[in-house]
Amino acid sequence: MSTFSIRGLEFHSSRMWQWHQVRLAIDLMKKNGMNTLIFHQNDIPEQLVYPAAYFNDEFMWKRCAVRMHTIWNNRHYISRLIRALDKNNIKFFIEVKELWFPDVLPEEYPHLWKNGSACPFNPFWWKYIEDKYNELFSIVPGISGVIVSPGTRESKISFAANKCKCPDCKDKTAVEWYTKLIEAMYKPISKYNKTLVIRDFSYSAGNQRNIIEAAGNVSKEIVIALKNTPHDYYPTFPNNPSIGNCSDHPQWVEFDSWGQFFGLGVFPCSVVEDMQARMRHCAKKGVEGVWVRTDWEGVTEGSSFNSLNLLNVFGAGMLSQDVNTNIDDIYRAWTDHGLLSPMKSGSEPQTPAKPSSPEAWKTLKDFMISSWKIIEKSQYVRGHVFNEDDQYCNSVDRFIDIMVKTHGRDDWDPGASLLVKPTDENISIILDEKRQAVKEAEELAGKIDFKKLGFPEDFCNEMKTILMLYPLYVKGFEYCAQGVFYAEKYRLEKNDQDKKQVNDAIDKLQKFTTEVNDFLKGSDYPHYIYWLLDMERLGEFIDDLKARVKQGRTKN
Repeated sequence: MSTFSIRGLEFHSSRMWQWHQVRLAIDLMKKNGMNTLIFHQNDIPEQLVYPAAYFNDEFMWKRCAVRMHTIWNNRHYISRLIRALDKNNIKFFIEVKELWFPDVLPEEYPHLWKNGSACPFNPFWWKYIEDKYNELFSIVPGISGVIVSPGTRESKISFAANKCKCPDCKDKTAVEWYTKLIEAMYKPISKYNKTLVIRDFSYSAGNQRNIIEAAGNVSKEIVIALKNTPHDYYPTFPNNPSIGNCSDHPQWVEFDSWGQFFGLGVFPCSVVEDMQARMRHCAKKGVEGVWVRTDWEGVTEGSSFNSLNLLNVFGAGMLSQDVNTNIDDIYRAWTDHGLLSPMKSGSEPQTPAKPSSPEAWKTLKDFMISSWKIIEKSQYVRGHVFNEDDQYCNSVDRFIDIMVKTHGRDDWDPGASLLVKPTDENISIILDEKRQAVKEAEELAGKIDFKKLGFPEDFCNEMKTILMLYPLYVKGFEYCAQGVFYAEKYRLEKNDQDKKQVNDAIDKLQKFTTEVNDFLKGSDYPHYIYWLLDMERLGEFIDDLKARVKQGRTKN
């Protein structure tokens, strides 16, 4: 018997609409005992229904002919997908954000908008939601259920980003809005005997509690989905405290295999050891399902399926069947399958590279674990997020906001921000951490010889490039850290020694920019390599440091 009854794999980028990618995923799911495929796109219902109760065929022909034909096409694609999944006993869920609607709706229903905003409490929305999902399940009955994120600021209308000032909104609470939305979705979803999953995507502990309370106001049958760490996928963060504390609701927990916050799938990173510890925690807390994300909507052409981080998908599949799986068996299974290179874009087919050495998995295990330790020391600062989706931030304020506000951990780990205050003691520890990351990145190539392990020559050359890029990438975080923490200390204390450190960081960053540009000159790598080493963003950061030194204050 498996540890978890739901063992899922998620697509979050446009690759979900590429049959080649889906076929690869189904094959890997079968190999690893995974039984639930999730398509995560904010507007998937709008990709499959008009809805007709609001936009009939005549209107669609006259006003939205391209969208109409796209919907017809998508219905056939999803129907084919569901047939393939049914043959393999795999369920299909869609993951959305609500409230969402087609762009033409404000034109046809202008009365909903006043002073540029729509009231999230307008009864229109609850009827619209019911009609949309009733139509969706009548047209595509093979969908097993819906995962929704009501607490996000990323939906078209939400309470979290509400700008409406009308009387209907006055004195209303988040719980009231979440309850209304969940109730409107639950009616049609339960009518069709489907599963509604409320996904926690909260920026604070308080908001997280509100969502769980609202789901309880509607039905205890509603599943609560939580990220393994609070707010987002940060391997340095503690376990999500809501795991096991969801008021008797069934619980699912999601993980990231790719690396939105740990290398973007380009720089290798094992999180299987972390997964095992956290999945054991989930099992003890009564969690019924787990799933793993394999890409991200913000980046095309990159996923776990063209990355060494495919290891983490094997880990998710094998551990979700048995949390006590021997970690060595995961490395063996991944190595036997063959490795995939991020130096080939995702839509470019590649044959998994297999070593001739039967003991290669041991060297690869040490390599992947060592690489995680580099990521931990470079892209995090004493456990705090120090990157913007793996990029360098473009200002001191942005780095600090990422660390202590946007992705702050004080709500989940009280007092954590004290570790990144710009004090002499903290800065010394932080810069030692960054220097160690650079040293380990420079030494990583010496830990592995892909050629001696018997990998194909082309694959060896691509790994050589990765291992040359890696120390460069890590070095950038070292220089950014020096600039950020001394600039902030200088702003607070106006100490000339701190000013000298900022100027030194500026000098290092300028030389670093030249070094990176020289390395990349004339290259033709997948575009996400240039995302990771975006020197224009770093140039903005350098300009911000210069302004701070010149003005002695934050740049406006």
